[in-house]
Amino acid sequence: MPPTRPGPLGQHRTIHGRVVELLGRRIVSGEFQDGSQLPNETELAAQLEVSRGGIREAVKALAAKGLVEPRPRLGTRVLPRDSWNLMDREVIGWHGESAAPGFLHDLLELRLMVEPHAARLAAERATPAEVTALEAAYEGMAEHAPRLPPAKDAFVQADLTFHLTLLRATDNQLIEQLGRLLETSLQHGLEASSQAPGGVAATLPLHHAVLMAVRAHRPVAAHRAMRRLIETTSTAVERMIEPH
Repeated sequence: MPPTRPGPLGQHRTIHGRVVELLGRRIVSGEFQDGSQLPNETELAAQLEVSRGGIREAVKALAAKGLVEPRPRLGTRVLPRDSWNLMDREVIGWHGESAAPGFLHDLLELRLMVEPHAARLAAERATPAEVTALEAAYEGMAEHAPRLPPAKDAFVQADLTFHLTLLRATDNQLIEQLGRLLETSLQHGLEASSQAPGGVAATLPLHHAVLMAVRAHRPVAAHRAMRRLIETTSTAVERMIEPH
């Protein structure tokens, strides 16, 4: 049985959860390609050392996420990517750190649509406690930035906290929920951008500009700084992933 890895949030995985994750990762990675048939229940049960009933339940879970289509007497077909529920936290998590360039590009486009407006709202609505949390997250980034790449995990966690705190500071339940939903994909994107040459040096001052604008309750400045931050991140990531 292939080794298992923790889920997106590192939570304890049940046997059912591990089987869903193993099959999901193999689909998302392209090992099981669009339109292909999954091995039958007996083969998968033997490979993963679980019961056929366990495989059946896992396939149902994957079907609910849009990854596969079980067909009576015909087997289980892998569905095209445009059928997948890419807003599902597990599906996002299965992309792993080395997400495809197209996935990172789409994520950055979504962030560009959402985060500058969120920064504007945060500048209008952030509580003192949220500003303090934002300051602490920025300080964590500044502390770990000189020690990259060894301190990458700590840096990315501080960066993630900064962005999620900003979304929470909008005092908009749907925007905050979107942040929770996108937490895993946002983390993957930040991991990629933290490795882009010159990315951290270019974006750390822009994080500070966002913080200063939110602290001073300057919505237009916050919007502008966040837009520049994401555009700069996009440029760095595109430079990193473009073919040489």
